[in-house]
Amino acid sequence: MFQRLNEEKSKYERRIIIGYGITGIAFISYIPLAISIGMIAFFIIALPFLGGAIYASINHKKIKDISNRFKKVYVTEEMKKVFPASTYIYNHGFSEEEVMKSGLLYNRDRYKSEDMISGNFEGVNFRSSDVEQKEVRRSGKHTTVVTVFQGRFYEFDFPKQFKANLLLLQPFNFRPFSNLKKIKMESINFNSELKVYAESEHEAFYILTPNFMEKLLFLDNKYLDKISFSFLDNKLSMAIDSRKDYFDIKPFRTVNKSIVSEYREELNDIKEFIKVLQLNQTLFKK
Repeated sequence: MFQRLNEEKSKYERRIIIGYGITGIAFISYIPLAISIGMIAFFIIALPFLGGAIYASINHKKIKDISNRFKKVYVTEEMKKVFPASTYIYNHGFSEEEVMKSGLLYNRDRYKSEDMISGNFEGVNFRSSDVEQKEVRRSGKHTTVVTVFQGRFYEFDFPKQFKANLLLLQPFNFRPFSNLKKIKMESINFNSELKVYAESEHEAFYILTPNFMEKLLFLDNKYLDKISFSFLDNKLSMAIDSRKDYFDIKPFRTVNKSIVSEYREELNDIKEFIKVLQLNQTLFKK
């Protein structure tokens, strides 16, 4: 199965190399050609330059199609082993409005979300999907597109609402213009690792017990200071800026059994969040 998939993928990878090769040759040829024949060189070079890029892009999409077919079968298969009553939709994710409501991310110029997993574990409903945000930055005549978040976004539902909104962010994130106020906890170590923004100081201290803060620091350490948390209404949301696309098959990467292990690891992470944070208990409920 993996051999057939890699053979099909290799065909499109060769075409990608050809496409980018044509674009590269056209780019390199432009300056000497422009010196010798002037502006007409632009029109001569434009066709192979754009044609090569388009050809490469078409074959990138072919690999994406292979990835989607593979995910549809094998992510679903692995997921059912871990969460029998769950669903997986490879081409669907969180809406931008849902993610922004959590308070963990800002609105950006470009947004994409896919690979939605939803289910229930030990009485806790959850959803999880890839999220990618990009920002278009302009400086004079130059425009660059910068990835500002790429990773996994999680949402855990509770039957009752939290009493007040609470955010736990990395030190480089801040919310100066929100209705949340920055709160210092009694733990110096916790304050150095995660910043607390809350509507209610009393509720923040009620939720962030010493034991619970230890669990949050465990996850913060595991995910290398890339994780943030939001307690809002009846939801606990988590965002991990891992700069990974968790489920896709990538060009020029051999597909083998390790990719199935990666699927299992992501699914087991969901179980770990629920168990480590004891989300099936009544700590956060009214």
